[in-house]
Amino acid sequence: MKKFFLYLLPLVMLCVTCATSEEARQRKMEQKMLVAQRVKQQINDMRFRIYVDVMHPTRYPARHLTSAYYLEVKGDTVVSYLPYMGRAFNVPYGGGKALNFEGKLLNSKVQQERFDRYMITLEVSNDEDIYRYIIDTFDNGSSTIFVYARERESISFSGRMEVNEK
Repeated sequence: MKKFFLYLLPLVMLCVTCATSEEARQRKMEQKMLVAQRVKQQINDMRFRIYVDVMHPTRYPARHLTSAYYLEVKGDTVVSYLPYMGRAFNVPYGGGKALNFEGKLLNSKVQQERFDRYMITLEVSNDEDIYRYIIDTFDNGSSTIFVYARERESISFSGRMEVNEK
């Protein structure tokens, strides 16, 4: 009888462990689906904020950012608080605003590239330049922002979309 319990105990432990890991996998999958729904809703509402943590200048190596830089879209307004490093062609004395401004959205386009990826194109102007932001966002909120301007070299950023709790 002792041998029977000795062999039965590891089998029971294995079954309990497998059941627990399946529940954890299920919870993790539900969380991913919830985040994907929130990302999609924010993009459709054109109300989102992307915090960037890496800057990719055209002529320089990538740099990790320590401050809270972001790009925010609030309906027909874009708030750009992003660092800039690169060549400027025709800007006001002292460098101007660069990518730190609030501007009106001239044009926007949202495309679902794949089931888990969105491409958002925004055209924004301020008193210095006209900018085109191309934002590549995945269901998990990870994003890449490409910025093109008439008077400056292009630059890109990597970051994560803030997922609002509803």
